[in-house]
Amino acid sequence: MTLLTIDRDRFRTGGNSAEFALWIPTAYFAPDFPARVEDELNRLAALPHNWDAQGARNIDPQFIQAARILIQSLPANIAKVPTVVPMAKGNLQFEWHDGPRSLELEIENPKRIHFLKWHPEEGIEEEGVYDIEDIARSAALIRWFQRGVMNV
Repeated sequence: MTLLTIDRDRFRTGGNSAEFALWIPTAYFAPDFPARVEDELNRLAALPHNWDAQGARNIDPQFIQAARILIQSLPANIAKVPTVVPMAKGNLQFEWHDGPRSLELEIENPKRIHFLKWHPEEGIEEEGVYDIEDIARSAALIRWFQRGVMNV
């Protein structure tokens, strides 16, 4: 089988669908993924106390560092850039959304991730916690999300 490099415009305008049926999605090309997430982490690190005008804590530097290590440890080109969301209690989460498909990885503390995997049309609603050092688990969850996004 051929590795995936799909010209989506050609596919949508009448490309040979038999040709594309033989391809296997293997990666999402996002060479700026770590840099863009790093920029967001720097922005969140600068948030002051009460950044939401509701008493939110500033983001704990330990959470920022844990997020940096996680992102740098993921395989290259694993996904589109997530939304990096500050949480009122001083932690943060990464979110990916595409239509009804969602994945949230909340860094609950510098050593643990709480995840939510959601796709109501497929009957998927799964959540749990795992050790932040379990990069294979984070990668598997992100790949689950990307599989649905990459289908053409």
